Parts: sequence; structure tokens; C-alpha cells
Amino acid sequence: MSEVLACQVEILDGSTVSIDINKRARAEYLFGEVFRHLGLEETDYFGLQFEDHKHVNHWLDPLKPIRKQMKRGPYNFVFRVKLYPVDPAYLFDDATKYFLSLQVKEDLLHQKLVCSEATRAKLFSYLVQGEYGDYDAAEHGGTYLDELSYLDEFPPEFKQKILDQHKTNRGLLPAECDKKFLELACRLERYGMDVHRVTDIASVNLWMGVTARGLTVYFGELPQLVALNNFPWVRIAAVNFKNKSLMLEMVSLPGATHTEVVLFGCQTKALCKDLWKSCVEHHSFFRSVNVAPAKRPSSNSLFRRGSTFRYSGRTQYRLLRDGTLGGKKKTKFERISSRTRITRKTI
Repeated sequence: MSEVLACQVEILDGSTVSIDINKRARAEYLFGEVFRHLGLEETDYFGLQFEDHKHVNHWLDPLKPIRKQMKRGPYNFVFRVKLYPVDPAYLFDDATKYFLSLQVKEDLLHQKLVCSEATRAKLFSYLVQGEYGDYDAAEHGGTYLDELSYLDEFPPEFKQKILDQHKTNRGLLPAECDKKFLELACRLERYGMDVHRVTDIASVNLWMGVTARGLTVYFGELPQLVALNNFPWVRIAAVNFKNKSLMLEMVSLPGATHTEVVLFGCQTKALCKDLWKSCVEHHSFFRSVNVAPAKRPSSNSLFRRGSTFRYSGRTQYRLLRDGTLGGKKKTKFERISSRTRITRKTI
């Protein structure tokens, strides 16, 4: 029996990386190889996803062996953003901004991130400027956007709006386009939101979005959702899960005689645990200064019951501190054109 796991990692730029690792190695080795290949230093914003035999996506835990998380191959993973920075000004490396921009582009194309048509045209115009440079009528004409396969599904009228916006972006370099793109995208309501299907106590189908600021409950069907309720982290005293139930224990108001608990259900225990883990990671990353070594949670912890899982990376505070001390980064990385045929690479 082979001692090696042949892993395939799909990158946000469309390329695929082949990496062989020891079958007993922890997944953090695979993470390290991917980050080195991409030239990323602000690595804690990113993660690797895999699909189980029921076609449900899960995040790969770097502290556990891959074989403990995937019972059988093929060992295919998708590299993507896991924790979206609240403000692109918090990023110190151009490579981080580039890959975050590619992720937000995917979110727009799959309607995970929704906005007005005018805003969407402006966002895509920054991507076009970063790829083509300043608009030149003699060089580009009126059909150059047809070269971009990710715009194939959009009607000619929308492409014309992108072209008109592209003309206004003169002088912007690729790194500046990433910055402008992210500054606009981060103001959208569902930017960086991790959305999960839940039900309320009356078994009404809802969606719960986990973000840096807290939890938002929506009604409707994707992509058009209506916000029903918002639970900022400061209002939540504890988040627990048991079997298929997620419990939010709210901070008691002065004079309250009882503790308010809001209950939500998930289809399976595994999906409930994934939602709970997302809460743990978002709260730990965005609201903690440091993350203590993993151990059984104490009785006064925000996440007291359900699992021993703990966030293991650096917090946003630590990333900001490290970036401030280290200054702006100009890591060498490769920008791949959307018009380029992608080749497979092996590490």
C-alpha cells in the first residue's frame, strides 16, 4: 500500500497544483506547500475545502491528518478565502489582495455576493483594468470583453456598462485595481458571509450568515434573501450545539429575570457542527487578541459545549501587529490572465 497521498489543489486563478504528502502527515504540511507555492505570508485568511461522499463541502483542519478527515480518495481540494478581512486596508501584502479579489469575483459570479447592476459593473471594470490596462479603442475595440470566459453568461448590455466603466479607470495599476475592487466589495451587505441552512423553532426554513460582526438570519431562497434578525457577537453570551441543534445564549439585560436562548436546527449533526465551528473561527479570529492552546473550554467560555474544536491560527489582531512591524510586503507572485490556458503544476 502506498505511503503517499496524491493531492490535487485547485487555486483561485484556475490553476491546479499536484502535491504528494505522507499519508500520516498532518494537513498543515499540505497547507504549507500551497502557501509557499503561491508566495503567501498572510496565510490565516485562507483555507482548503474538500467535498465528502454526500457532496457536502468541509474545511480541512490543518491540525489533523488528511486520512482522519477524508476516509478515501481522490484527495481533491479547493484553495479559497475562509476569513474575509473587514477592510482591505488591514492587508499588507499585494499577493493577499490579489487572491482575495479572485475569491470575491467568484462570489459575485455565483451570486453569493449580490449588489446592484451598476455596482457589479464597476467591480468587474476594476478586474478588466487590472488585466488589460487603460482602455484603447484602437487596440480593444468593442468586443474585447468576449475574451473573458467568466463574462459569457452576461448580456451585451451589461458588458457595455463594464466597458463604459473601464474607460474611467485610466492610470490604475493592477495592485491599485485590487485595492479599489476590495474597497467597494467590502461595503456590500453579504461580503465575507459564510451562509448555512437552518430552521427556527417552528421548522421554518431560514439561512444563517456568519461574519466578522456576528450572525444574521435570513428568509428566502438564494441569492435573494431578506434579513430577519441580527445577533452581534457582543450580544451573544454563549454558542453551543447538541446533535442537530445550535443554541445562542444571549447576554442578559439589566433587570432580566431569565436567560434568553435562541434555538436553531440543522439537517444533520455534521452540518450543525460545521456551523458551530464557523462561529468559533470567526469570533476567535476577529474578536480575540491571542488564541490560547486548544483545551477543553471553561465554564465561562463563549463556546462552552459541543466539541473540543478550537481555532488554531493567528488572530486578525496578530496579523495586523505583525504586518505593522514588518511593513508593507511585495511578495513575488504570478498574476494569471483570465485569457490564459491554465497548466497543471507539480510540487
